[in-house]
Amino acid sequence: MVSDPQEQRPVVTRIVRPSVGKEEAEAIGEVLASGFLTQGAAVARFEELLARVTGAPYVVAVSSGTAALHLALLALGIGPEDEVITSDFTFPATVNTIELVGAKPVLLDIDLVTYNMEADQLESAITPRTKAVLAVHEFGLMADMETIGQVAGRWSLPVIEDAACALGASQQVRGQPVVAGSAGKVGCFSFHPRKSITTGEGGCLTTADEELARCLRALRNHGLESAGGQVNLTLPGLNYRLTELQAAMGAVQLKKLDWALSERRRLAACYNERLAS
Repeated sequence: MVSDPQEQRPVVTRIVRPSVGKEEAEAIGEVLASGFLTQGAAVARFEELLARVTGAPYVVAVSSGTAALHLALLALGIGPEDEVITSDFTFPATVNTIELVGAKPVLLDIDLVTYNMEADQLESAITPRTKAVLAVHEFGLMADMETIGQVAGRWSLPVIEDAACALGASQQVRGQPVVAGSAGKVGCFSFHPRKSITTGEGGCLTTADEELARCLRALRNHGLESAGGQVNLTLPGLNYRLTELQAAMGAVQLKKLDWALSERRRLAACYNERLAS
């Protein structure tokens, strides 16, 4: 007996539908016509635009948010026998990348209102093996970066921001507005279709540290660095490059960021209102 294929079709509910259209298609078409599909001007332009949005002096575009987390840990020299404190409520990539570099993730409980790590518990989790704090901005709401920064500073620990969902988010730190990705040593963003802007797959790192940015650029490109007209292999690296096609799409998406964030806030307010009763 042959079953009806209609009966086997699963019901799919889309979490989100990315806002892409004619402008993105035209931008991608221009890249295709140029013949430069990787390591070209579109990636550099996208990085410049991201620097304006995040306020970061240095932006390094990569192939995914997971790649960004992985490179941040590698560039900070985190490896076997080290511990990295992070949230116990996060996407698997956060913990996976810690384990991929051979370090041990130390999970901190979350606040049940914000779903971000309990910053007041951070100091008690620090040991002689702690080498970094990986603060997750869950659902686009920034973690308590003032408290996290103060505690990490006392112990000379770098703070990595998992800002995958938080492009455009901000909070007050010591009375001043601070944008996600600029509150720690390095910020990591994702441009997956569920995020506020998308390049299909993609991500970036932000930092104010010039030497760290140089290291990140080498790590994303097989450890290669250009200097004085020469290309040198300076360290073991990976291929975590973003393509020109993705970067061109991302530049168009950034024009829609304010609108996208406004729509998300409107929908969140709608959920809050209707679920309150």
